[in-house]
Amino acid sequence: MRKALGVLLTVVIVFSFGVLGLAQEKKPLIAFSQCAMNHPWRVAMTNDILYWAEKYGVDLIWNDGEMDAAIQLTKVRDLLLQNPDALIISPFQATALDPVKELCDEKGIPLVCIDRSIDSEPGTGMYISFIGKDNVEISKQLGQFVADYLYSIYGEYKGNIVEIQEAVGSSATIERYNGFREALAQYPNIKIIASQTGHGYRLEGTKVMENYLERFPAGSIDIVYTHSDEMALGALQAIKAAGRTELVGRIVTIDGQRAAIKAVVDGELLAVADYAPHFGEAAFRTILEYLEGKEVAPVQMLQFNMYHMQTAEGKAFTTNYYNRMLAEDLFY
Repeated sequence: MRKALGVLLTVVIVFSFGVLGLAQEKKPLIAFSQCAMNHPWRVAMTNDILYWAEKYGVDLIWNDGEMDAAIQLTKVRDLLLQNPDALIISPFQATALDPVKELCDEKGIPLVCIDRSIDSEPGTGMYISFIGKDNVEISKQLGQFVADYLYSIYGEYKGNIVEIQEAVGSSATIERYNGFREALAQYPNIKIIASQTGHGYRLEGTKVMENYLERFPAGSIDIVYTHSDEMALGALQAIKAAGRTELVGRIVTIDGQRAAIKAVVDGELLAVADYAPHFGEAAFRTILEYLEGKEVAPVQMLQFNMYHMQTAEGKAFTTNYYNRMLAEDLFY
């Protein structure tokens, strides 16, 4: 009897270790909700997510929110029905996608927001981390760069700026809008004389700039500030088509697309603040550390750079980076 019991225990122990081994071999299932796939920046972000999912050895499921908050929320529900080990989301709008946190809380699924956040506070409930770049600080530094540039031209802080905003309601738009103004608040003679959304797209940037060029004659605009490279390149196209050469080299923007960096090197854009869509490595590392029981930072701001040709140091840094983009075939 004791011998039979010993054999049974041995079988149970071996079987248990076998099941444990299989469990340990199972890859984490990570879900990713992208807010849109009709923009090169978003495509580059998704490719980065796919690349790092493979590098980290996780199974990935993902879908496209189609640039519509209601559709994205519905598609998030679809992803959560598959009971992933974690959800990564780049939300289309902060308030409209805030219910995602409650959905993750209900199911006990860790949530990581990348690039854009939701209204809820990172580090509360299952919303374990927001990973992005500091849009407020980026736009503040860009605003100060513009102020200093205008001073170098006029010998005083003065000038008129037109602005083309990103998608209405997104956290990035709000932050890039506010940060730029925060930097210029100390210079009352530098004025933003018009602000309109271009929704982040090149064609819309062209249309908004065409409207500005009709409204404001030559000499009444000193700087064009756009929230994204695509809109900056669209604005540049409108400026060239209208023969408004006084504004070539007077556009500042945010992202870091190769075509925009080239335009800086060529003297057609004044400056680009980097907001490249590379969040995959930090997102998967954060999730896997959390699943291992480690503490993760509720807010993670990645580094950014400024590309311009206004100083010897800036010229060398920008030129070297552009050459690297060419050598490595980097879109961002």
